[in-house]
Amino acid sequence: MDISTLTQFESISKKLSGVFTIKDLEVAFAQKSRRALYRTIEELCDSNELLKVKRGIYSRPDASLTTIAGRIYPDSYISTETALAKSAIIGSIPARRIQAVRKDGQHRVYKTAIGIIEYLSISPSLYFGYERVDNLNWATPEKAFLDCCYYTFKRKSFSIDLTTDVNFELLDKKQIALYLKRYDQRFVSYYKSIWDEL
Repeated sequence: MDISTLTQFESISKKLSGVFTIKDLEVAFAQKSRRALYRTIEELCDSNELLKVKRGIYSRPDASLTTIAGRIYPDSYISTETALAKSAIIGSIPARRIQAVRKDGQHRVYKTAIGIIEYLSISPSLYFGYERVDNLNWATPEKAFLDCCYYTFKRKSFSIDLTTDVNFELLDKKQIALYLKRYDQRFVSYYKSIWDEL
């Protein structure tokens, strides 16, 4: 691969935090044909400059899983243990696995060379409680905690114990109470029976 192509690639890589769609690469390399574009992508993959994440999405080997997650489903938000660990509400979790939440859709897991990205599905009425940080949607600590509780209610297990591994002093209980008003009564009763006194 020639130096100008690699220089072009490095330039777009910085702008896109090391995660690309086919369209991004098409624009970056200004290839005249699809065949030439895929040949360039194949060369980059063979030299480990580029990794295939899924059909149509590629990343640099040093790209972050959270950035990749945001490119696969831009309307998802990073939540559960990943967001709680970022806010120091819980201790560390496996570095090569993240969880994100998206509206409806099916539960999806993507296994990449960098790590595992898991998407949990939630109804549109519960799709709230996140903020935009560094071009990614992150659940607030309170919503990330409630997401963990909600998925536990739905029979999902996590790597932490939600009654003993959480620093409740760092959570805003008034905010949790406001969020709980948007959940159905069965979950609210379940939540109060376990976490109300913690």
